[in-house]
Amino acid sequence: MIFGDFGGGRTRKSFGKKEREALFLSQGGRCMYCGKKEREVTYFDVDHKTPFSRNGRDTFANLQLLCRPCNTRKGDMTDGEFRKAYGLTAASKAKNPPTKVIPQSYFEKISKSRAAKKKRSTRSRTNDFWW
Repeated sequence: MIFGDFGGGRTRKSFGKKEREALFLSQGGRCMYCGKKEREVTYFDVDHKTPFSRNGRDTFANLQLLCRPCNTRKGDMTDGEFRKAYGLTAASKAKNPPTKVIPQSYFEKISKSRAAKKKRSTRSRTNDFWW
């Protein structure tokens, strides 16, 4: 199954049951970022560590399972960018998901702080052009 053409003649593929289960087993049934544990692989999204939109590949080494809130929050960031932004263990050292669940409120607090900083930064730039 093909999801669509993403430019440059590249198509994103759908991941089959075997690939999803292999990721699920390798991560111990946990989200790679928050450590949330699920009983079924269907509750996780298959994520590209380097996003497909940024020339990431469909290789097993570039894939991870994330819960929907973490995957939505990550968006188009690379694994390293997300980990740095949210103060998580560096990608080079994070071979497994956290064993202790990190609450979504932790990520939400940082997201709000980042959004406020971005808003202040944008506001100060627009004031520079005020006549």
